[in-house]
Amino acid sequence: MSGAEAMTPQERMAAVVAGRRPDRVPVFGFVGAYAARLYGLSLKDFYTDIEKCVRVQFLAADLHGYDDAPRYAWADWGGWEFGGTVHFPESYVEFAPRTESHPVSTLADVEHLKTPDPRTAGMYPLLMEYNRIMRRMGLPARIPGGSVTNVVNGIVGGERLLRWYVREPEAVRTLYEKATAFILDAADMIIAEFGAENCVAGFSAPLDSNDLVSPKVFEKFAVLYLKRVSEGLIHRGVKRFGLHICGDHRGNLAAWAALPIPPRTTISIGSGMDIVQVAEAFGHKHVVMGNVSTSLLATGTYEEVYEEARRCIERGKDLPGGFALMPACEAPVTTPPLNIHALVKAVNDCGRYAEKQRW
Repeated sequence: MSGAEAMTPQERMAAVVAGRRPDRVPVFGFVGAYAARLYGLSLKDFYTDIEKCVRVQFLAADLHGYDDAPRYAWADWGGWEFGGTVHFPESYVEFAPRTESHPVSTLADVEHLKTPDPRTAGMYPLLMEYNRIMRRMGLPARIPGGSVTNVVNGIVGGERLLRWYVREPEAVRTLYEKATAFILDAADMIIAEFGAENCVAGFSAPLDSNDLVSPKVFEKFAVLYLKRVSEGLIHRGVKRFGLHICGDHRGNLAAWAALPIPPRTTISIGSGMDIVQVAEAFGHKHVVMGNVSTSLLATGTYEEVYEEARRCIERGKDLPGGFALMPACEAPVTTPPLNIHALVKAVNDCGRYAEKQRW
């Protein structure tokens, strides 16, 4: 297929989401702050100057030739939004913003915690600026859907949350209730400006992973609230979801598969999970994305990353629900550029579909 005939990134992913075969497997760099390092932009500026944040990500995509658009998100959120403080990274080693002080440290704090106004809360003014830029370019606005556990963790802190799962379960449920209400209030704000049809809801669940909590804890605390958010967004007319099931969720797969999600949702997975097993758990109804190890991406050789990407393509290329190649989590800031190139080279070498396969 000549370069002139190749699909654009938007056409390629639209075909996969619609259940059609594109010209080749889509490849996502899952790049955020890595693009800032390529440009020489400080990470504080990357996360607070949204025009520069978007620009450097487009430049990185143009350099490497992967298919994803700029993104604006980080894992440790919720604390700033509910009145805590955030620390923006001062070096590339720090990677992403983190909650510096949590608004809840006692049971009394839980009862007095107010649901914030999303128009002024934490990252949301910056996210709205990002969304306006995306919509001017014809790309969807982003609604953070959680997971709710991420927000609760930001409010109370990770160590305290793990203790309270056992010692103070009712306080934890109260925090989940308040976090869920905030996520849906913020969704209402975003939908009111951009329209549900122009939005995509993103869910990321690193703190629900079995690396940290058992499937029993996940089902006891997180699942009910994930369901409320999902149902709430669907009721509001949001038809596009992306799930990032980060880490080891093998014990959680049945619960994830039972959640209400729109048809043809994209589901990206951790490196310890099997591409085919996840596709089967979801009944081959959705697009599975993954799952090149991020540690390998950061520290491996070009040849090692290429081989791992080739293996992932081999596992996923012919899945009935569709497949895209990407890292298991966001590309580390210090990833060697040739290792990002290895992902793109692998799909160009091994991920093409024959003409008769495509439609």
